[in-house]
Amino acid sequence: MTGIDRMVATSLSSEIKKNLDAEILKKVERELFLQHGMSIKLSIEHFEKFSSVLRKNSNIDVNKFEKECIEKILKIKKNGEKYLVTIIDLDLKNLILELFGEIESRKIISSLLENEYIIPQILKESKIPKTSGYRKIENLILNGLFIESGKVLSESKKISKLQCIFEKIKIDIKKGKITVSGIIDKKMFEKSTSMKSTLEVLE
Repeated sequence: MTGIDRMVATSLSSEIKKNLDAEILKKVERELFLQHGMSIKLSIEHFEKFSSVLRKNSNIDVNKFEKECIEKILKIKKNGEKYLVTIIDLDLKNLILELFGEIESRKIISSLLENEYIIPQILKESKIPKTSGYRKIENLILNGLFIESGKVLSESKKISKLQCIFEKIKIDIKKGKITVSGIIDKKMFEKSTSMKSTLEVLE
């Protein structure tokens, strides 16, 4: 799993499908599946494979196309060694609001802002029961808010340390408008395979 790719995978694959010519889309989906066993959504986490297949099957400016699709999902601004990311895509914004609206998920996310913990530490810090805690942590991994940051040895077994992709999350509610933004560390952001064309412009 790399950087923020999993978090944006659903929204970005949807944007790609919306904006690609139907014939090109059909060719790209077919070749991704036959060569790599991947859907477009899965290829977001291995974005160089998607880019390579798209270049082979179209004459479009691939970097420009990818950048335009990303800009419909996220607004990204570099700030020193950090990136300020504002979420534009409504479905992605609603997902984060839903997670923060649920008290146990909110406590779990808060425990990992600027920290890296194994699951037992997360449960201890957030004071969440094991049964619901494991389920909610799994949901946060599936939705791309948590990623594995390394392994530690515990009772002769290697277990995963987890990290939130955000260091800070800000939800701003004004009349008729909700803004969801967050700070992502440079190293975390640059692990992403899908953000490369955007990063080249920001550097």
